[in-house]
Amino acid sequence: MTQVAQHLDISSMISWLRDFVRIPSVYLPTVAGANEAGAAQFVFDTLVEWQLNPIMWEVAPGRPNIVAELRGAYGAGQTLLMEGHTDVVTPGDYAAWQYDPFGAEIVDGKMYGRGTADMKGGVAAMLFAVRALQLAGAPFAGTIRLLIPVDEEGLMIGIKDIVAKGYANGAAAAIICEPEQHEVCIAQKGALRLKLESFGRVAHGAMPEEGVNALSAMIHLLNRVMTIEATLRHTFGEHPLLGKIYVSPTVARAPISGDASQINVLPDYCDAYLDIRTIPGVVHGEIVTRIEYFINEVKQLDPKYALRVSIVDDRPSTEISATHPLVQSLQYAHERVYGERPPYGGVPGSTDGTIIMRDAGVPVVVYGPGGKRIPHQPNEYVEINEVKHAAEVYIHAALHFLNTES
Repeated sequence: MTQVAQHLDISSMISWLRDFVRIPSVYLPTVAGANEAGAAQFVFDTLVEWQLNPIMWEVAPGRPNIVAELRGAYGAGQTLLMEGHTDVVTPGDYAAWQYDPFGAEIVDGKMYGRGTADMKGGVAAMLFAVRALQLAGAPFAGTIRLLIPVDEEGLMIGIKDIVAKGYANGAAAAIICEPEQHEVCIAQKGALRLKLESFGRVAHGAMPEEGVNALSAMIHLLNRVMTIEATLRHTFGEHPLLGKIYVSPTVARAPISGDASQINVLPDYCDAYLDIRTIPGVVHGEIVTRIEYFINEVKQLDPKYALRVSIVDDRPSTEISATHPLVQSLQYAHERVYGERPPYGGVPGSTDGTIIMRDAGVPVVVYGPGGKRIPHQPNEYVEINEVKHAAEVYIHAALHFLNTES
């Protein structure tokens, strides 16, 4: 490790991260140029300069994925994936920020800006760790493959495309470099996003029997849906690392637009969205089946009610054993860098790792610089030392995992 560590250029890494954060990579479909193209090109150019032979392609216009790899000097071995996304969420209200969200200002050892923690700090750490390994002669067996997709904050079209193209096939394990505050996260919550729709017929509010109130039907359905959370919690309890199951209505609209948007007119359409966060053991299909049962119940109240449920996105929960070799390698690496054993943790949200594990069968561990509760908030920041230490941990972990496993 000493030989590799001397090639970890901390100053260049932090300078690179500042430039990276200063490239807005918020995806806004209605705003021209609001995408990940600039950030992805910046990463791609760096990998080209380092002669890591990256490939880049668009998943959608202005939304490029990147894959690159470093092969070890000790011959054939296993493949370790390292993954980080280029997109960030919107800064929201600029007035809520003490610092420019895209200024990457460094104050008291912290870099402020949208995406510093989630997750451009992690991307910088993984890239410069691999660069140090490359400059040290790649002293390991096997391959480190970098996956750098778009759209983690959306429907994860980037990682879905990377996996569909086979870039995760046959990999032994993956490190997802998301901010987890020194925790080696071996579990992630699942995320099931559902759309509920209710169809009716416009009528005068004084003569409701002449129409069908789509909003009334939806209220009946939502009242039933709200019982699912308690039922799931009673059945599955709390996960020791992930906590409780949540069933949250996040959007409800009726009417959406048009002439029916009057207080004395029955709406002919209503929709609502559910954000459901699950733990291992919960079968998402059974939740959908339960809602379909509730829809039939509501229809029995009034045969004119017409409702349906559809899946917007379905990401499973993940969990691997604390004895998995990659978990042990990250634990070993963290101890080497910090001098203490890291806690095991769970990811309260959902990362690209859910897709890698579900669709490619690759075990994933989430570990990266930054506080796990700071993403998406105003004044998001990452501590400079955490980015440095994360890169060191990635070096130790990669060497330990690939050389031990081989």
